Amino acid sequence: MKIGIMSMQRIINYGSYLQAFALSHIIKNLGHSVEFIDFKIEPCIKEPFVAKTAEHYYGKDKEYFFKIQEFEEKFRNEYLPELGIAERKERTQVDTLVVGSDEVFNCLQINPNVGYSLELFGKDCNAKKIISYAASCGHTTFDELISFDKHGEISELLNKFSHISVRDENSRHFVENLSNITPINHLDPVLVYDFSNDVIDNVDLKDYIILYGYSYNFSEEESEQIKAFAKAHKKQIVSIGTYQSCADVYIPAHPLEVLPYFKKADYVITNTFHGTIFSIKTHTPFVSFIKKYNPQKLTDLVHRLGLEDRLLTSYNDLEEYFSKPIDFEKTDKIIEIEKERTIEYLKEAL
Repeated sequence: MKIGIMSMQRIINYGSYLQAFALSHIIKNLGHSVEFIDFKIEPCIKEPFVAKTAEHYYGKDKEYFFKIQEFEEKFRNEYLPELGIAERKERTQVDTLVVGSDEVFNCLQINPNVGYSLELFGKDCNAKKIISYAASCGHTTFDELISFDKHGEISELLNKFSHISVRDENSRHFVENLSNITPINHLDPVLVYDFSNDVIDNVDLKDYIILYGYSYNFSEEESEQIKAFAKAHKKQIVSIGTYQSCADVYIPAHPLEVLPYFKKADYVITNTFHGTIFSIKTHTPFVSFIKKYNPQKLTDLVHRLGLEDRLLTSYNDLEEYFSKPIDFEKTDKIIEIEKERTIEYLKEAL
């Protein structure tokens, strides 16, 4: 069958790229053809985020602004076409439309590149059937949706799905309160898919820590604490894709190079959902710091995988946290069970 995937596949972000890559290949391996479907970008319901100037973000590091620009241009013009995402095109008909993974149900987000797009809930769906896989509401909650009086139209659309899969408890609660469908929890496709035949391994670094988050997402105080830990262990600090002012090395890696960089790192310090996933995937010692914008999905992830003790509360505690071993064998067993559940679900739903 012809399967469409509607996700956040155009977002210039390693997590968005790799989850789109993984889900498309999982579905292809089930014998289907796959194409990515664009959604119509609509105005945000809440006040949209307005990007600051390059001077604000980069200041004395302004030279990196041009490096980031070059990286984003390459991502857009080379990496996305490799994934099968080129120019936006008219909606083609598919047998089944899969919405997800990623924050496709985060309808109250402030990203103007997404906005309040009802097409992510199936509006004007040009498909015989619509399902979701590991969809997330991000920080959007059912109660918040009611406060904006948008629950009625979302409810009407969700009830047209034949199957709904989510990736966290907040999203499950959201769907249960808005539809007659019982959602199923699944793992992000990056954890489910085997990338071993797809990764590009050009890593020639040694003795390094990956600091993974959005650019300038670590405060000056946090950066100093991270630098002190790195110095004590004689490690370089490496930032991949996004720039961190306290990093020693910046690498604008290809998305399929990311997992090898994580695998060969000595430690990972992250405050993102997919940074945590990449660490788990590669069995690299890591800590995750929960920021205000990601508490639901990141907390849910580590609890489901029995890794609650990796949630950092202060960067002063890095030494203590990294002294604790991680039982990746236990986590792998959970993931193997979840892989089987994913395949069973997609076989039935598609």
